Amino acid sequence: MEELTKNIIDETKLDPTVARAAIGLVLLFLRDEDKTGNVATMIGKLPGSERDIEAAQSVGDGGVTQVIEGFTSLVGRGRADVNILAGQLEKLGVSEAQTDVLVQHVVKRAEKLLGPEGAEKIMNIMQSLRERTDTATDLRKQA
Repeated sequence: MEELTKNIIDETKLDPTVARAAIGLVLLFLRDEDKTGNVATMIGKLPGSERDIEAAQSVGDGGVTQVIEGFTSLVGRGRADVNILAGQLEKLGVSEAQTDVLVQHVVKRAEKLLGPEGAEKIMNIMQSLRERTDTATDLRKQA
């Protein structure tokens, strides 16, 4: 876990406390979305990851969760969970570019711990977050 955190801090220049909370948010999201048990296995192999997840659980989102869940209950589940995660990361001050780096490092670590198939399953879960950050970047370029 320390190597993962250090790599993310080095590349994103995030404050270590923010980086740990962001990693915890991503792991929490993955654990909640994963139906295969791969993420639980990965978390078990990352000493200190539970600490980061606990820290992440204390990160509020200023009511964004209720608004998004209320809206998606009207139009269907969709990408509510990924939007909630993105909102929580934004609240921490994590940019889309930093989020993309974070996702890349988590997937790389998953490949080391779970092998290519396990990493692919995690990447499939994270794809919607990467698509969201890509869309936001494209919209800013057009503006």
